[in-house]
Parts: sequence; C-alpha cells; structure tokens
Amino acid sequence: MNKRRGSVWLTAAATALAASLAMSTSSVAQQREVRWSQWKGTEVGEKFMAELKAAFEKDHPDITLVPVDAPFTGFHDRAIVQHQAGNLADVLLVQVDWVAEFADLGMLEPLDDLIAKEPPEFFNNIASAFHQKWRGKQYYLPIESGAVALFYNTDLFKAAGLSEPPKTWDEFAEMARKLTNPEKRQFAITATLQSEPPTNMTYDIYPLILQAGGKLIDSETNKAAFNSPEGVAAIEWYAGLINNDKVSVPGVLSNGEKEKRANFASGNVAMMFEGPWGIAIQRQLNPNLNYKIAPLPEGKTTGTMVRGSLNTVTTQAKDKDAAWTFVKWMSGPKGMALWSKGTGALPARTDVMNEDWFKEKTEFAAFVTQINRANAQSPFLVMPNAVQMNKIMTTEVQNVVQGKKTAKQALDDAAAEWNKIFDAVK
Repeated sequence: MNKRRGSVWLTAAATALAASLAMSTSSVAQQREVRWSQWKGTEVGEKFMAELKAAFEKDHPDITLVPVDAPFTGFHDRAIVQHQAGNLADVLLVQVDWVAEFADLGMLEPLDDLIAKEPPEFFNNIASAFHQKWRGKQYYLPIESGAVALFYNTDLFKAAGLSEPPKTWDEFAEMARKLTNPEKRQFAITATLQSEPPTNMTYDIYPLILQAGGKLIDSETNKAAFNSPEGVAAIEWYAGLINNDKVSVPGVLSNGEKEKRANFASGNVAMMFEGPWGIAIQRQLNPNLNYKIAPLPEGKTTGTMVRGSLNTVTTQAKDKDAAWTFVKWMSGPKGMALWSKGTGALPARTDVMNEDWFKEKTEFAAFVTQINRANAQSPFLVMPNAVQMNKIMTTEVQNVVQGKKTAKQALDDAAAEWNKIFDAVK
C-alpha cells in the first residue's frame, strides 16, 4: 500500500470512527430518565409494573422510566425527608391528603401552564372532583379514582341465611350480629383504627359522618364542622358496634389497611369498607375469594369519600419536561386505560369510563353508583395538612372506643385542633 492510499484510508477510518462516536454520544445524550416514586408495585405486582414501563417506553423511546417502589406505610414522611435531603424523585405519587401540604412545603411544581398547552378534552375528561386547586394552582393529575363502597363475602352471607347486602345502618347492624361468631374466629367487620396510615379515617369514619347528615368542613367559615349532633351520632353508632355488639375483629387499635385487607382475604370477615383499588389487592391476596361489592349502607342520607392516587412533578425533577411527559401519559386515555385494566382501579377520566371494556366490568358498578350519589366528597384536596388532621381524628376516635372520652368531647377536641391548623395557613 502506498503512502497516499494509506493516508486516505486512515483519514476515512478516523472520520467514520469519529462519526460513530458522535452518534453514540448523541444517542446517550438524548436518552432521558424519569424516576417515579410510588407504592403501587407491592400492591399490583412486579409483572404489571414491568408491562406499564414497557408500554410507556414504547411510546417514548427517548425516556427511560425507573419505578421506585416503597411501602405505603411511612411513604408520606419519607417523601418529606427526601425533599429536605435534596433527593426527591422526578415524579411523586401522592394521595389526595398530601397535595396542599406538599405544595406549601415547596415539593411540587404547578402544572397549570403545561395543562393549558394540551387540547381542552385532555383535562375536561378528568373527573371534576380532581379539578380542585390549592391556592389557585393545579399541582397534580390523577391516575385513578375511587369511592369507598362495601365489599361483602357471599359465602359467609349465604351461610348466615342472607341473600342481599345491607342497605341501611339498621340492616348493617342486624346483619353484623348474625355474621359474627367469635368461636369460629368469624367477624362481621375489621374496624380500622390504627394510627398509621391515618387514611383509615377515610374508610370507617368520614363516610359515616356524611351519612348521618353531617359534614367535615364548613365551606363558608373554613372551620371543622364534624362535631355536630350528626357527627356525634355517627361515632356513637360506630363505637357501639365495636364495644357493645363486638362484631369487629379484636385488636381494633392495631388493625389498619393492611390488616383489614388480609382479614377479609382470609375468608373470616364478612364485610369491608374499601375502594376499587381493593379489587386488585384481593386478587393478589386470595384470587379464589367469593365476594361482591355494593354501595355503602345509608344512615339519614348517603355519603362516601372520593379518593384517588395522583401523580405530581417535583420541584427537584432533573428533567421536568420528561417528568411531565410521563405524568401526562399516565393521566391520558391510553395510560389510564392501561392502568385500570391492569390494576382494577377506577378510571378518573370520563372518556375511559365510557369505553366498552369498562362498561363490561360489573365489579365497578357499585363505585360508579356511589360516586354519583349525594355527599360523595373529597375535602382532602383543600385541607392544609390533611395527614396531621387525620391523625388528630384517629386519636380522638380511639379515645371514644377506649372509653376515655364521650363522642362529643372527642369531636370537640378534634375540631379545636383542626381549626388551629386552618387558622395557621390563612
């Protein structure tokens, strides 16, 4: 090979190598990452989370989704610690109870400008309960919705000679006594009064106050309103079921969401107040359990708590555009339909709820009915520190069940503490 030809060959090779390296470097540079901190992996299973990751990355091949799973118990407090340490994930899954608090702590990015760039139908199809803003700003988008309804074990009902679920408080109490047999370790309900997580109030207590004709917050005065005669009656009725009728699994103060669900899955608990997310959880715990779902029994009126899991973009997100892309995808029709199909969650989009596949899901019917009834409320989104407020209520209801206070005393004390929190953020 002569020197000229060798030189040309070396130059060409060097050029090709440089181009290849440039392309490789460019490819690496273009690949982005979104860390998604959430607790759902343990609930829905690794297989589905892997399917969700693959579906998102197929639609967005330039973004790698990294789900970071952690137990729900303690998730709220860990997120605050991570924020303080400067290592919060890009996208943070939150409960409705946390939005206002996390926003005031500077953890969440407002999404209003990003939402405004989307076609109107994107946000308009999100259920109206999730249009509530905090201090005039939208900090979240839902991935699922849900209202508390009644799960009931059809085998235990049949064995007790019962063919239909209770429709009123009186029927509930009567059936609960028939469904309880301590000698067989069989109980009608699991009372959930464990202090952690404080969301237990969502299931057992707050719906009862609404059903009694009371309310949690006076929207005109922005003060606690649950210490009304109606609220007192609700707590007295609940405590009576536990202390007098003894229809609950023992250990009321140590029974929380995890224990409640495990007890129901065992087949020895007849009824459970639960949201649609419980469908997937029960499928995982005991796929052979025979149960149905009905609207909650009514007191003076109807009532339930509307909840949901919400995605947020954190202020510490390293790539906020990529984080928003994932949040938007999860709350769009494709992502939400995939999530609902895979997890059994109730969609938070009306267009997804109108799809044929969803209408065929009869297990959702009770939740849809419950949400459309009177007093289906989600006050948490406008509570400045819902976690602390729920803990206060939990402590006071525990005091009633333990006989330390009357229902009136306990609710008055809880209301006073709530009002201190309301006053502090004005």
